[in-house]
Amino acid sequence: MDTQQKLASKSGVGQPTIGRTLREESDPGITTVSSLAKAFKLDAQDLLDGGLIDRIKGKDSNVSAGHGLYDPVPLISWVTAGMLDDSIDLLITNDAEEWLQCPYAHSSSSFCLQINGLSMWPEYRDGEIILVDPEIEARHNSDIVVRTPDPDRKTTFKRLQITEEGTFLLALNPDFPNRILEMPEGTKICGVVTGSWLRRR
Repeated sequence: MDTQQKLASKSGVGQPTIGRTLREESDPGITTVSSLAKAFKLDAQDLLDGGLIDRIKGKDSNVSAGHGLYDPVPLISWVTAGMLDDSIDLLITNDAEEWLQCPYAHSSSSFCLQINGLSMWPEYRDGEIILVDPEIEARHNSDIVVRTPDPDRKTTFKRLQITEEGTFLLALNPDFPNRILEMPEGTKICGVVTGSWLRRR
């Protein structure tokens, strides 16, 4: 279940309640916890026990307990990402395609994009979700989402290269044509990619 709406439908718990719980604005009662647990085919005590995965995994398992989920993040289109400006919160609220549960810590301004193409392969795959945080400072070797200035005004995902010769955008795929581009003056850095994941279904 990758959205609050799906979890609400499956558990019978209202989406506002799920949202407040995820944001730690309120403590859910035992009835709410029990309903959420049943949606995941668990007992209520399992949701209260951070050692669940460690207890049930086998000795040869490659699965370990994680850090849980953080506040949901809006998945937006590349067109929307190219329009981001000082009104980022309002724009994302209105134009999010869906809200995704996020496995990484992030600022309240963060958003997600789905990769199209193979320019950043093999580190990033086509269809992979990237978490973009506008409040992280971009440095040499940061993976960033940028918007080039008019008239091109393109939004793209590349690795930042800051050298004595200048500032460049690098496509990681060695077979990608024109993989090293000088960053045009006036390019806006929309945010730094701080994590990624791939949805299997």
